[in-house]
Amino acid sequence: MVGYLNKAVDKVRRREVKLHEDLKRTKYLWLKDTNNFTDKQYATFEAIRGANYEVSRAWQVKENFRDIQFRQENYQSALSIYMFWKQNALRVNIPEINQVVEMFDRHKKGIVNAILTGASNARAERLNSSIEEIKRIGRGYRKFENFRIAILFFNANLKLYPHENQ
Repeated sequence: MVGYLNKAVDKVRRREVKLHEDLKRTKYLWLKDTNNFTDKQYATFEAIRGANYEVSRAWQVKENFRDIQFRQENYQSALSIYMFWKQNALRVNIPEINQVVEMFDRHKKGIVNAILTGASNARAERLNSSIEEIKRIGRGYRKFENFRIAILFFNANLKLYPHENQ
């Protein structure tokens, strides 16, 4: 979800860079976590943020979403957190952010459930990364069955010799 907001922030930056020269070469400042800034990056970021460009307000909307505390006690509190974020995001009135908010609204039930349960797709992403690594290391499998066996072997903690007597 934050990925969609990152893309929206970058679209705002690209639109505004035509009007404001000081936004050139700042793409990764808006995408990077502020905790990982160097001193120079932080000074540049604060100077631009102080100028009150739309990109800085779009960035703040993204950061507000990142700050949402997942794993709420009940559905109603998760819904109210989402609605509060949505109202603040719409109040900024930036077209690129509004598009993301509309898309989030179409998937509101899933987003609220993610806020409620703290669910993410991190496990699926890790598994996909592992499969891609197996594919790269194997440099191609002649049969899909061999590829499937390699995936199961490396990701299902299978033993090389399962019938050994102990």
